[in-house]
Amino acid sequence: MRKILSFIIAMMAFVSTSVIYAENIVLIIKNDGTENGPRSGVPISASMEDGIITTESSTYSGTISVIIKDEDGETVLTTVENVSSNSQFTTNVTSFADGSYTIYYTLDNNTVYYGEFEKN
Repeated sequence: MRKILSFIIAMMAFVSTSVIYAENIVLIIKNDGTENGPRSGVPISASMEDGIITTESSTYSGTISVIIKDEDGETVLTTVENVSSNSQFTTNVTSFADGSYTIYYTLDNNTVYYGEFEKN
């Protein structure tokens, strides 16, 4: 029994050190040229891992327009996603050049959330 417990503890230590955590993209609300944020209670959240951005919708259902701009303000990706609450979608940015980017999410009610991320 003691050997089994030691093995389980050793495996738990190995697993906990090999976990890769996603980098969160902090979303800020932007309305009519004004900025408020970061926000708690935002209906969507985003994180990036290995060049894949995962966007989660916690309470929002509807259409989300996604625009990504590079550090020069040039649009490098535009897409539209239909989501329901408690759903998610992914955006692949692995082919993007290294640099700083801004991702914009526009909801049906014209509320815009945006966040910045680094592609390395």
